Amino acid sequence: MAGLKIVVKSLFFVYLYYVALTDCMTVTPEIVLEQSLWISTKDAEISEYRTPIMIRAPNGDLLAFSGARKTSHGDASAKVIMMRRSEDGGNKWGPSIFVVDDYQNTDGLNMGNVIVDEQTGAIIIIYCFCIHNECDFKKFTPTNYKTVSYDNGYTWTPSVNLADKSPFFEGWNWAPGPGYGIQKKFEPNVGRLFSCGHWGNATYGLMTCVYSDDHGETWTQSEFLVYLPNNMPKKAGDFTPGEPQIVELSDGRLLINARNQHFFHSQNRLIFYSDDGGKTFPLSKMRVDTTLIEPGCFGSTLLYRDVMFFSNPFDARGRVNMTLHWSLNEGLDWAGGLNIYTKGSGYSCLSPIDDNHIGLLFEKDGCEEMYFVKIKFL
Repeated sequence: MAGLKIVVKSLFFVYLYYVALTDCMTVTPEIVLEQSLWISTKDAEISEYRTPIMIRAPNGDLLAFSGARKTSHGDASAKVIMMRRSEDGGNKWGPSIFVVDDYQNTDGLNMGNVIVDEQTGAIIIIYCFCIHNECDFKKFTPTNYKTVSYDNGYTWTPSVNLADKSPFFEGWNWAPGPGYGIQKKFEPNVGRLFSCGHWGNATYGLMTCVYSDDHGETWTQSEFLVYLPNNMPKKAGDFTPGEPQIVELSDGRLLINARNQHFFHSQNRLIFYSDDGGKTFPLSKMRVDTTLIEPGCFGSTLLYRDVMFFSNPFDARGRVNMTLHWSLNEGLDWAGGLNIYTKGSGYSCLSPIDDNHIGLLFEKDGCEEMYFVKIKFL
């Protein structure tokens, strides 16, 4: 009996030590580097750099992408997918390269998702083509394409129409992203790739993911989250989730942090969960994150080294005040916030850099610049 008491007492002190150690593992983000990666109208004569995406390549390089608009600021303008590379954790960046060019197509490509397949070493870009009302449907059919790099982004394959092997893409006005796609690391469905996005018009729309179990060769649709009310003009308070960022939680569940376009319930972000490998994201498991203010803009979510980060323009009035929030319990609540930039702030993307740093790429000052911030968090 005395021995049992000693064991119990020892376990109790181990527990107290663990709790104290966990409490000591505080996250204190601080900005250690800032620089502009692209300047609209000046770099490569691009009218506007938008839709930032940043990922860490399999070799550790940082790759920054932009859906650059050539001649106008509109969503349906001609575009090119631009990329820059950093080999030293974001301190220095190489020149811009064109990954995909739609030349002068009205309502051409829209930047979508970038996915790193860690099992094969491939980097996959999925983008949409001809999804807006300006599209000339007599010449083009809305669809989605992919281009792949097998050498850490140095070269890219010719674009392939995803409808060739997954016919549902043909004629589907679906916009993947923006932001990054993911590959599942935990059961169920280890290795499954995800690209998430939305489609909508004045009366109808939906949010959904597509997933692949064969490294991006073929794709399957997740169950649709249809806008409500359906087939009616939208107004404030309607359910219109979009521009989702998906992450995988430590228990294998999937979480989507989505734009709340018409401020369903409140002016806050919408959170969805899946525990069936991404086949469904049931409304019964949806919640509204009342901490994260939603001005109607894409926000980035990153789960890295047991810390969940979220970036967006944190202001109910509009797209200003780029802020980084962090959570130590996978987004159930938020431990703190760091202001990155108080003035004009738009879309953003978070990426790992190394064990102690993450990167943030965001649209600054009304898309005048695409701006990079390196943040030390441990």
